[in-house]
Amino acid sequence: METQSVMTKEAIVTQFLSGFNDPSKIADSFALLTDNYHFTDPMENINSKAEFIELSKELALVLTGVEIKRLAVNGNWVVVNYIFNSSVKGLEINTGNEWFRVEDGKIQESHLIYDASEWRKVLENMKK
Repeated sequence: METQSVMTKEAIVTQFLSGFNDPSKIADSFALLTDNYHFTDPMENINSKAEFIELSKELALVLTGVEIKRLAVNGNWVVVNYIFNSSVKGLEINTGNEWFRVEDGKIQESHLIYDASEWRKVLENMKK
C-alpha cells in the first residue's frame, strides 16, 4: 500500500519562499498558490496567482534572496519573519513579516509587512 505524503503548512510556506532563492524552483513555488491567491503588502493588493507571477517577474530583477529567521504556525496561519536581500543600493537587507493562510495544501492568501518607504521610490523609477 502506497502512502501519500502530505506537506505540513510550515513545509508548504518554506518551499514557497525557497523558490525566491533559486530561479529553477520558482515554478514549484507558484504551484503552491491557489489560482485566486490574494497578496497584500504596503504597495500592492493582488487578487490572483497570475497577477502575483507578473509582480514576481519585476521583483526578480532586484531580489537576490530570502532568509527565514523565524516561523510559527497557528491553525491555518503561518507567520514568517525573514530577511529579503536585494541588489538595490541602500536596500540590500530588508526585514519582513508575512502571514500566510494555508488550506487544503495550498497558499490561499498572504500579507507582507515591511518598511516600504524607500521601496516606493525604487519601484517608481523601475516603472519609468
